[in-house]
Amino acid sequence: YSRANKPIEQSELININEIVSEHTKLRRKVIAEKKATITCHGLPSIETYRAPITQIFHCLLDNALKYVDENKSPNIEIGAIEKENAWQFAIKDNGIGIDQNFFDKIFMIFQRLQNRKEYDGTGIGLAVAKRCIEFLGGEIWVESEIDKGSTFHFTIVKIKKLI
Repeated sequence: YSRANKPIEQSELININEIVSEHTKLRRKVIAEKKATITCHGLPSIETYRAPITQIFHCLLDNALKYVDENKSPNIEIGAIEKENAWQFAIKDNGIGIDQNFFDKIFMIFQRLQNRKEYDGTGIGLAVAKRCIEFLGGEIWVESEIDKGSTFHFTIVKIKKLI
């Protein structure tokens, strides 16, 4: 967590579809077991830092796969909209949802809403994602409804490459 905002590499042009594809390959076993679907809509290539953008997508996608009723197959949709100074991403799931009273709490380190027996985890994934997003000049927020799922929105400020 302490290193989540300190990338050591240079920014580069990164295809977000490749980041999602890498996650899908790494999690292929759980995706197959849960019969999950991950759909991408208009994901761009953006100038950013590889480590934090990878961490952001992996944390959010892992949660979308994890926090779903055991009788449902996860259905995850990822989209992006280009704004003037930033890219705005959305990761939507059909999971268990989050009570709006906890929207701020979920981004704090070690804050868990579920019992460890029901859902394993450390309680740091969303805190790490938030820290990485803030390092990249963006914001993260959630829209959610219990038993209907969540949509995590976040922005990544556009980096202008100097020639």
